[in-house]
Amino acid sequence: MNLLDRFNTVFFRTYTYRILENFWELLIQLLPYLCIGILTVAVLQQYVARIPALKGLRSDRPANIIAGALIGMAAPVSVYLAIPLSAVLISAGFPAAVVLAFLVGCPLIDPNLFILTYGALGPGMALARAVSSFVLAAGAGLLYQKIGGRLSLRPEAALLNQMQVRTAGLYGRSFAVSLRRQSVFILKIFSVSLLISAALKALVPPEFMRSLFGGPGYHSILVAIALGVPFYQCGGASIPVMEALYELGLSKGAVLAFFISGPATKISALYAFREGFGIRFLTVYLAYTLAGAFLAGLAFNLVP
Repeated sequence: MNLLDRFNTVFFRTYTYRILENFWELLIQLLPYLCIGILTVAVLQQYVARIPALKGLRSDRPANIIAGALIGMAAPVSVYLAIPLSAVLISAGFPAAVVLAFLVGCPLIDPNLFILTYGALGPGMALARAVSSFVLAAGAGLLYQKIGGRLSLRPEAALLNQMQVRTAGLYGRSFAVSLRRQSVFILKIFSVSLLISAALKALVPPEFMRSLFGGPGYHSILVAIALGVPFYQCGGASIPVMEALYELGLSKGAVLAFFISGPATKISALYAFREGFGIRFLTVYLAYTLAGAFLAGLAFNLVP
């Protein structure tokens, strides 16, 4: 009896077998999209910094705010880089409304997350996530344009030094190094996420999930938003977990709400926002994003 036969004899129909079977199915389903996403991020990291100085964005016209939101959504930039980058842009004279649209859009979506969402949950969820991110990012900039005097963004000098170091470290890499580091980092986190997802599918009774999250009402959306605080760690890694919960009965509006609220309630992100712009800005940002997540979830549940 070979090793494979022994494995099947010992583990067949056990929870371990079901977890490994689910893991393999998820891996086969998402691996092509993951590879495309990693390659896309590596390419953008090489060339986004070489875009001309974006001089046309130095006014807070609505068109520039919209452009800032779109750039934030397209940039493969983590919140740890987005905050010091925003501080530098403000110090360099870019309008705070444009920078804020960029800053809000950065953690919500990027090309890699869009591709992975499309592969795991379909075009409808991917499009809903992109549209919601755009509305929240552009809306933040347009709102700030109206009330800018009441909420100022004041970056500290320490952030400027941090930005210089991190920008050099990020964009000074060769394409091969950038691609390798992206692959190692994302695959390591993603494999753990796939294992969690496989375990959820194997161990959690669907009836329990439907009773907890099911239905198009606001209850499941609030629960999903609350789950973002302890469970959201990495945008890409959260996708297969939410796919598993969606298949177990989580409403599509609740999934969307989690994708929006998760980046805002991530503990490390909250700390970064507080250190970068202060507790008052953090409070307003958190309230705005969570309210947006709730409304987006309600709206998406109404879509046939």
